[in-house]
Amino acid sequence: MKNFRRVRSLADWIKRSGVWTSEPLSSIRKIAGWTAATLGDKIGVTKQTISNLENQKSPMTFTQYIAIRAVLDAEVENNKENTVLPKVITILLDSDVGLDDDTYEEVQKSIEQVATSAAGGVTGGALVSVFAALVPIAGTILGTMSVLS
Repeated sequence: MKNFRRVRSLADWIKRSGVWTSEPLSSIRKIAGWTAATLGDKIGVTKQTISNLENQKSPMTFTQYIAIRAVLDAEVENNKENTVLPKVITILLDSDVGLDDDTYEEVQKSIEQVATSAAGGVTGGALVSVFAALVPIAGTILGTMSVLS
């Protein structure tokens, strides 16, 4: 029997563990169009703190999670041109869809490639095309979530 990795909401993860695994933070930050310094400035910490979180040298605290989630939510609300960011946040942070370990790893690697494209200056429709090509399971996850809403 395959092991299933449940992609759960960050709030649920924090309630269970006390901290958020910052594994997807770098990808989400890049897709938002931010450097580590920019994200640090937005939440009142240093670039080094963001780097330590992304490289899992430091655990993310509840306060850091709340601050990061607030600036991400504000970015989604204020930057309607970045249609990939809310999709990535939904898949990596908000989805309750169960994915087996292999599929979850595939999704994460694909999103990392999308993030690399975003960090390289790809934006708008071109980034949406990269996302659609690299993360084919996204439609399934997002469709399942909208049916559940």
